[in-house]
Amino acid sequence: MRAPLRDWSIQTRLMAGLGAVATLLVLAVGAYWTSREERQLTEALLQRQERLAQIAARGFAGPIWNLDIAAISNLLDAVMADPEVQAIELEALGVDVQPLRRQRDHAAAAAVAPLVKEFDVVYQAVSQQRPVKVGQARLHFTGERVAAAVTEMRRFVVMLLAAVLVAVLASCYWLVNRLVKQPVSRLGALAQRVSHGELGVMLEVERQDELGELTEQFNRMSQQLRQSSDGLRASEARYRSLFENATEGIFQTDGRGRLLGLNKAMAQMLGYERPALALASSRNLRRLVRLEPGELRRVVRALMRHRLLQQVPMLVGTHDGRQLWIELSAHIVPGSQGQEARIEGMISDITQRRLAEQELTRHRDHLEELIEARTMELSQAKIRAEAANQSKSRFLATMSHEFRTPLNAILGFAQLLQMDEGLDDAQRNKINLVRDSGEHLLALITDLLDMASIEAGKVRLQPATVDLRALLEVACDAIRLRVAEKRLAFLVRIDENLPLRVRVDGQRLRQVLLNLLSNAVKFTDHGRLSLVAELVGQSPATATVRIEVSDTGIGMNEAQVSRLFQPFEQVAEDARRTGGTGLGLSISQQLVRLMGSRIEVHSEPGAGSRFWFDLELPLQS
Repeated sequence: MRAPLRDWSIQTRLMAGLGAVATLLVLAVGAYWTSREERQLTEALLQRQERLAQIAARGFAGPIWNLDIAAISNLLDAVMADPEVQAIELEALGVDVQPLRRQRDHAAAAAVAPLVKEFDVVYQAVSQQRPVKVGQARLHFTGERVAAAVTEMRRFVVMLLAAVLVAVLASCYWLVNRLVKQPVSRLGALAQRVSHGELGVMLEVERQDELGELTEQFNRMSQQLRQSSDGLRASEARYRSLFENATEGIFQTDGRGRLLGLNKAMAQMLGYERPALALASSRNLRRLVRLEPGELRRVVRALMRHRLLQQVPMLVGTHDGRQLWIELSAHIVPGSQGQEARIEGMISDITQRRLAEQELTRHRDHLEELIEARTMELSQAKIRAEAANQSKSRFLATMSHEFRTPLNAILGFAQLLQMDEGLDDAQRNKINLVRDSGEHLLALITDLLDMASIEAGKVRLQPATVDLRALLEVACDAIRLRVAEKRLAFLVRIDENLPLRVRVDGQRLRQVLLNLLSNAVKFTDHGRLSLVAELVGQSPATATVRIEVSDTGIGMNEAQVSRLFQPFEQVAEDARRTGGTGLGLSISQQLVRLMGSRIEVHSEPGAGSRFWFDLELPLQS
C-alpha cells in the first residue's frame, strides 16, 4: 500500500514537487509553442490556397468562355500538380456540361478534414466591359502537412519534457542528497548522541548556509545542555551535601507515613549512627519515634487540613529511651503524573532551648519578685526625694527671705550713707564697696533661686502687655554706665517696624537681655558691642522679632561654645571668672525656651561673639 504524502522523505517530496513544477512549465511552454506554430502554419496554408484560387479563377475564365475543354483539362491537371491540393471541382454556367473534377486517389481516406475554398470564375474581355460570371470552382486543400508538422512538434515537446524531468530529478536527487540529506543525517546522528548522554559533542560546520547555521545552533544547544547538566550535577551535589551535612533533621515519607529517606542529623536524633541503620531498623516513622497517640492524631489532622506545619514543638522519645523536645516543620508535596503525594519535613532539636526557657522562666519569676521589691524601694525613695525637694524649696524660700532682709537693710543704709555729703573720698569708696558687694551677693542669691525654681519646674511666665521698644531701651540704659567706664562703643538699632505693644513676660525678657549685655561688656576690653532688634515676620495676630547682641570681645572656640549653657559652667579664663557663678546663660536659655525659642551662638576666638534668638509675640491692639 502506498504511503501517504506526509510519510514521504524530504528528498522524495522535494523531487516530486520540482518534477511537477518542471512538468507544468514544459507543458505550458510546449502547448503555447505548438499552438502558435499550428496557427502560423494554418495561416500560411490559407494564404497559399487563396493565391492558388485567384490564379485558377483567372486561368479558367478564358477556356470556359471559349468552351476549350482541352485547355480546361490541362489547367485542372496543373492545379493538381500542387501536392497540397487534394481535389478541385469546376462547373461551367450556361452550358449543359457535367462539372469537371480532379482528386487524388487517397483523398477519401484522408485523416484530416480538407480546407474547402469556393470561388467564382469571371470573364472580362476588355477592361471597359462588364465582367461576366462564367463558372464556379471548389478547391480542396489538405491539412496533412500542417498536422504532420504539429505532430512532430508535439513529439519534440514530449521528448523535451522527458529530458527536462530526467535532468531535474537527477540534479535534485544529487543536490538534495549532498546539500540537505547528508548534513541532516549528520545532525540526526549528533542529536542521537546528545540524547544518549554525550553532552557537549559538536559537529564541524562545512558551509555558511541555513544548514550551517542550524549546525551552529545544534552545537550551541549541545554546549548549553552540557553546561546545564554540569550545573544540575553541581546543584544536586550541593543539595546532597546540604541534605547530608545539615544540622537539622530532614526526612521524606509517602502518604502512608513510610520513610523514604532521612539525613544523618535526623538519624542521630533518633539514636542511630547512620541513616542506613535507621532505615534497616524500620521504615515506619511511628516505630522510630515514640509519640503520644493523641498528639500524633492532632499533628496529622493539622497537616491534612492546612497542608503545612511550621515550628510545631513536640516531646518525643527515641528507641534508646531518650526524651527530646523537637520543633517540626512539614508540608505535603502533591504527586505528579500518577505518583502519590509525599511528605517532606524538617526537625530541630530544641531540648537545650526548652531547658534554657525553663531556666529563664524561673529567673523571670525571680526577677519579677526583685523588680517588685525594687519598685517598692524606688517608690519609697521617690517619696523621700519629693519630701527632700519640698524641704529644699521651703529652705530656699526661707533662706532667700532671711538673706534678702539683711541685704536690703545693708544696701539701704549704704545708699543713705552715700547721700551724706560730709564723707571724704576714702569713706565714700568704702561705702561704694559695701554697696557693690551687697548687690553682687543679692544677684548671686537671685540666680541660685532662679536655677532652683527652674529645676523644680516652678517657673511660670506671666505674659502682660509690654511696650517692646521701651523695654529694650531700659535694658540698654542699665549697662550704659559700665560701657562708658570701659570706653566701649555701644550701638543700638531698633527696627522702626517693630510692633508697639506685645504680650510677653517683660521681667524675664529684660533679665535675659541684661544677662547677654552684661556678658558682652564683661568679655570686651576694646571695640564695641551692639543690640539689634528687627522684625523678621508678621501675621495678623503675631509678630516674629529677632533680638541680637554682639561684641568684639575675646570670643570662644567650639569646645567652649558646646559647654556655654551648662549650669555652673564658666568658659572664660580665670581672671574673668571672679564675681560669677556660671548660671546666667543657663538661666537665660531656659527662660527663652519657655518663651518658645532658643538662644543661638556664633563665636570665634579673638573675633567676638554673637547671640540671637527669635520670639513669636502676640500683638496687643
